[in-house]
Amino acid sequence: MDRYFKLIIILFFTFFISFTLTSNTSLASKTENASSIVQKLIEKIQNIQQTKYTEEEKRTEFLQVIQTFFDMNIVAKVSTGPYWRTATSNEKKRYTELITELIADVTASQLGDISNVEFQLHSSTQKGDKMVIVSGELLVPNQSKSKINVNWRFSTPDSDVPKIIDVEFENISMLVAQKEESVAIIRKNGGVFSALITAIEEKLRK
Repeated sequence: MDRYFKLIIILFFTFFISFTLTSNTSLASKTENASSIVQKLIEKIQNIQQTKYTEEEKRTEFLQVIQTFFDMNIVAKVSTGPYWRTATSNEKKRYTELITELIADVTASQLGDISNVEFQLHSSTQKGDKMVIVSGELLVPNQSKSKINVNWRFSTPDSDVPKIIDVEFENISMLVAQKEESVAIIRKNGGVFSALITAIEEKLRK
């Protein structure tokens, strides 16, 4: 075989192997990062549960958790469906703030009084180039249902830290449920986006 041709083959396979290893490392890194973030999230929730906070302090702590671990810009956009495009910049900003507070309130009320919540990892799977799903079970002792199947859906851009964009509890999507509720409120009010903002403000005051 011609020496030049051999060199071309060697260079090709060297590049192919290098590319494959780099790609696999990248995928492993994304799935491992997402799994690690879930564990950090659970540890943070455990710390909140084990500390004697007032209700307002607990709410503030959970708000910080949502702001840290969730990509609320994506959540806000997706949860309003086609109506996001009709909202003004101020309405988008205000809705993003409110939906963050609402999720923090719901999380605080559902998990705040439960002690020793743990997460048992089953898998961390790459879905396309920009998403990872971390699956497992929430272990919640002394509850009517002590094991809850949960999927954490992450946005995994190449340059940024992975962020949660959805959580599925027993195959019920938080994001889908919120989208259905938000779109229904806007439609009921003739497509006026600000009606959704008013509805959430009223809910948070209760």
